[in-house]
Amino acid sequence: MNPYHFVPLGPSGQRQKVKTHESYQGKSGSLTCQLTAYTHLFTAAPHSEGGGGHQNLKCIRGKDGKPLIPGSSLKGVVRSVAETLSGSCLTLPTRLDYGDGVSYRTLDGFQRCESKEQLCPACRIFGAMSRNGTFLGKIGISDAMAEGEVAVESLTLEPLMQPKPHHRVWYGDPRHPNYMRGRKFYYHRPQGVRTTKRQTEYNKTVEAVKPGTVFRFYVDYTNLAKDELALLVFALVLEPEMCHKLGMGKPVGLGSAKIEIVEWKQHNLRARYEHLGGGTSVLQADALTDEIERWTNRYHDLFAKWEDSLDHLRRIWRWDPNTVEDVKYPKQEWFRNNPTAPIEEVP
Repeated sequence: MNPYHFVPLGPSGQRQKVKTHESYQGKSGSLTCQLTAYTHLFTAAPHSEGGGGHQNLKCIRGKDGKPLIPGSSLKGVVRSVAETLSGSCLTLPTRLDYGDGVSYRTLDGFQRCESKEQLCPACRIFGAMSRNGTFLGKIGISDAMAEGEVAVESLTLEPLMQPKPHHRVWYGDPRHPNYMRGRKFYYHRPQGVRTTKRQTEYNKTVEAVKPGTVFRFYVDYTNLAKDELALLVFALVLEPEMCHKLGMGKPVGLGSAKIEIVEWKQHNLRARYEHLGGGTSVLQADALTDEIERWTNRYHDLFAKWEDSLDHLRRIWRWDPNTVEDVKYPKQEWFRNNPTAPIEEVP
């Protein structure tokens, strides 16, 4: 089975003026999140070393010497879910040109947001950059710090293929080949990472944390509308049988992880400024479970138009430790014999 598939775009989300930080009209608080690695997981440090073209990459570490996951990586994966499940913009140019006559246009309704007066749901939460200015967004995500003892392992990965947008029968929309098929996501591989003993210029050796490693991070949010908070919560926790994919090496089985909210602080900003130390409630245990369920149910109610998109993402990101399906790229011989086969026909 090919390592990735696409979630169709569905309907485009409503764009509206963003509510900025100088007013206290929305929901504010802080989510304490726990991320558990279900497979090996790797995020690269800024520097690498190697000879003969082969790279030996170290994981990024914090001041305590333990591996960490940068907040920017977490924000990227959570945002990609929120974009997919709300019909948000593609944050891409109107036209993508890959040379050799291959280009794709952005479907109407999904063009990049260009004004704070007209922002899609994801840009209202996570921020937007355009020629007309920058909106920093209404959330902040910290680095995820490893908890307890952390074990790492050196893995020489099978070669990682670069994205091939030139292959229009996979990347192009079957109905409109001049448009992108949708948003790209990678399948999980519970059997483990695809590795090799050969070190060549075409593959990498990485220092990955082992499955079972637990990280903790924080999501602070300010002035979110109810629909924005519902979308954020759902993009974080997903559904019980679903897991996120993040970091490097996703095509060969790295990066599967489960995110849980383990504590929720809810702030009444007006009360906090009027009464020192007041205006904050802390949810844990059953109260926390009930609140998460309330907001995930609200997501389903408010974003029901994207249920089809969720069905596709659910199929790709379903975590099944007993699966017998193998995730790997087709061999070159298959491509030579099937140059016009759509992605659905990959064996």
